[in-house]
Formats: sequence, structure tokens, C-alpha cells
Amino acid sequence: MALTSATLSSSGVGGSGLPPRSPPPRPVAAAPSSAATSPAPPRRGERGQLLALEPYLAPESHPWFKRIDVKEDRLVHRRYLAMYDRTVQFTSTTGQAHAVQYDVVGNPHMDFRFTVAFPFHPATAKAPAQVTLVREYAQGPNALMFTLPCGGFDPVRHTSLRHCAIAEMREEAMLVGGEMVDLLPEDHPGQSELKWSRNKFKPFLFIDPRYDPSGCASRDEEELTIEVVRVTIPELYSIIQSGQMMLPSVFAAFLALEVLKARKLV
Repeated sequence: MALTSATLSSSGVGGSGLPPRSPPPRPVAAAPSSAATSPAPPRRGERGQLLALEPYLAPESHPWFKRIDVKEDRLVHRRYLAMYDRTVQFTSTTGQAHAVQYDVVGNPHMDFRFTVAFPFHPATAKAPAQVTLVREYAQGPNALMFTLPCGGFDPVRHTSLRHCAIAEMREEAMLVGGEMVDLLPEDHPGQSELKWSRNKFKPFLFIDPRYDPSGCASRDEEELTIEVVRVTIPELYSIIQSGQMMLPSVFAAFLALEVLKARKLV
């Protein structure tokens, strides 16, 4: 189902229904700094990527590296998600140790891993470039929110995270096929979902997938509210800027759009 500017406006999202954008912030003069106290600006490698070997990006450059120990993860609740009472010990440079307790959540049923798919439809002679999104009920904010097709890794059903992304795009967006592009390196552990979450995810780009209505038959009970919509790139930006897209999808969209720009597809 195409989501045009007119339909977006009627629901208060995108098109002319969005409030005008705020003007860009005025430049602020940088505070004086010295080379001894401020890190050098990051050098960039090919395609603009940050070089992974820069010392300030390496974990061991942090003064608390290897002085933080997880002493216990005690399970306190488990249903769809699990909550853990995590005890962490911090040891100072003088050898003095103290413990702090944290609430940590995650989904052990999916091995604390999930995927995000970015289905991209290149421009044609009749239509501009578009992206397929899902709009569904989000229980945390208690609101209908936009996401990309997402799903947890099931060790029984899925052979890999790539397989998981393919299956979830079919189930949630009713799309199959297309060129599949990994948006993170194969050996990357995955992007952390939230500061207090054990879950990590990997995003994937699908270029020119095709429609397959049979996928919705595999949806779970909590996915009954799913509405599949197709938006243009400007409409996608409007949805993100209005705060109506969940953060893992925002991260995946950023990486996917960088690839599409490099290929001159957007």
C-alpha cells in the first residue's frame, strides 16, 4: 500500500501535515583547547569510514578498561523479555573496589539478537524511490509507531541472522528477494539496542524486493496491528524527524541511505 504525501498529511505525519522544520542552530565558537587535552579530529578511511585503529576508538584507550567486572546476572523476571539484577564491580587505580547494581533486560528466547531489514524500491519512470515500512502498536510508548521489518533470531527456525532478516521481511512486509547488503561487517558483534539492554541487532538492506502476500500468514498474535506502508525518501526523513520511528530502525535507515547514496540510487 503506497503512503503518499496526502495520506501522510491526513494522519499528521510528513507532507504538509508536519510542523515546519526548526532553523539550523547558529554556529557556536569552539572553546579553546590544546593538543595535549583534546583528541585530534578523526581520520577517515575509504568511503568516509572511521578508521578502526584510531587509539581513541579502541576500548583499551578508556581509563577503566579491564577494571569493570560483571560479578552476577541474577534473573528476577522472565516472560517475553527477561530482567536481570546485574552486579558490576569497579576497581580504581589504587585497587579499591566497589559494586553497583543495574537493571538489565534482554530476550534470551532470541539469543539476545535480532535483525532489521531496510526494503528499498528504486525509482522507476512512474514512481520515485520508496521504502517499505511497518506501522504497529508499540507497548512501551503505548502508541502506533513506524519501524522497518524487525524480528528476533530463533535458533530453531533460522540458520543465521541473514536468514532471520529474510524471514522477517517476508512475514512483516510481505516482501521477498532483491539484492541483500550487509550494513555491518560480518564479524561485527551487532549494534547494541539500548544502554540497559543485552539485545544486539544487525541491519540489512534489500534492494528491489518483490511482493509476496503469503508472508503475513506467519505473523504472531502480537503482530495483528501491523500496517504495511510504502513511503518516499523525503517522507521517510519526515517520519524520523517527527520522532515516530523506533531507534533500531533509525540506525538501520542511516546506514542503508549511506549505501544508497554511494550507489547514486537516492
